[in-house]
Amino acid sequence: MKVYSKLAAIMIISFGLLVGCSSSKDEAISQAKQVAESTFNGPAEKTTETTKGFSYYLPEGFKVKDEFENNVILSKGNQEYILFVNSHESLNSDVIFNEIKGAKDEKGIETFKGEDRFGYISISPGEDKKYELIVGIGGIKTTTMTTTNDMVENAKNMMIIANSVEYGQEGKEEKVENKDNPKEQLDLGKAKEGEQKKNENDK
Repeated sequence: MKVYSKLAAIMIISFGLLVGCSSSKDEAISQAKQVAESTFNGPAEKTTETTKGFSYYLPEGFKVKDEFENNVILSKGNQEYILFVNSHESLNSDVIFNEIKGAKDEKGIETFKGEDRFGYISISPGEDKKYELIVGIGGIKTTTMTTTNDMVENAKNMMIIANSVEYGQEGKEEKVENKDNPKEQLDLGKAKEGEQKKNENDK
């Protein structure tokens, strides 16, 4: 009888732990979805970083680890994040989302719609009790591996970054530089001088 009592106690404790872990996971996923949506609907932060083709805001504690075409590797402590930007896709594009959706469990996916914008979050089991967390808007996608404890904070920061991205900033800066370029102004002055001489000769 004592053996059976011990087995029963162990089973009850194990069941309680499983339920607790499941509840914690479900709660983290639910809160991550909520914070991603509220951040998506909130104001965009002013950009602080510029790379080829786009600019973005970097939250406190984040650092740029490496840059590639369309990709930026970010880090905060030991946590790494990938920011991917396809400037050929608009902010209301669902192309990247549909690619993600086809390979994930739909229970961990949520979408958000705003004026001319399409946002989403995807949470799926990974290795070592971690989850692959993807947060994006249109052609912008941020990805990391996270624990349930850090899932909500990561979802918020990743949506803050995605929400701040502005396409084509490099091109805009080049235009401003050219506008203030003395050589260009000098060339423009010569063109006007030549035009005036031509008009005088025509008279």
